[in-house]
Amino acid sequence: MAHVRRQIRDKVASILRTNVSLVKKRVYTTRVHPLNEDNLPAISVYTGSELVQRLNAGVTDISRDLTLDIDIYVRETRNFDDDVDAIAVQIEEAMAGNFTLDSLVKSSVLTSTEIRFDGEADQILGVAKMTYSIRYVTALNDVEAAK
Repeated sequence: MAHVRRQIRDKVASILRTNVSLVKKRVYTTRVHPLNEDNLPAISVYTGSELVQRLNAGVTDISRDLTLDIDIYVRETRNFDDDVDAIAVQIEEAMAGNFTLDSLVKSSVLTSTEIRFDGEADQILGVAKMTYSIRYVTALNDVEAAK
């Protein structure tokens, strides 16, 4: 098995590949992937910071609050805002429809969305970052199984 963080990334990517038709299954579980005209629009799913705390004294379960980012990449066009919003609708509805990620987590909640342009690639891209707060529980000595 793998760390629950990886399982979460993989589960979210699977949910998005199935439910976000506007990206034609171009969903990556990494921050690093080549973007070009042939593979846009695309989505990147990755995890960031995680706060960990014991649930109670004497208990070996720990609660984890994980930040998961879903980046939407689209070509910069006049319709950029509309394109991002259309993809965001599909993402939000897919995530809300399975907010426990098939019981892997206790909850997943959208906490912010940031929209910007990125001119550092070969082409100008529109990027929307959707940040989710994910809460899950593991045993202190087993980080490969969610409780």
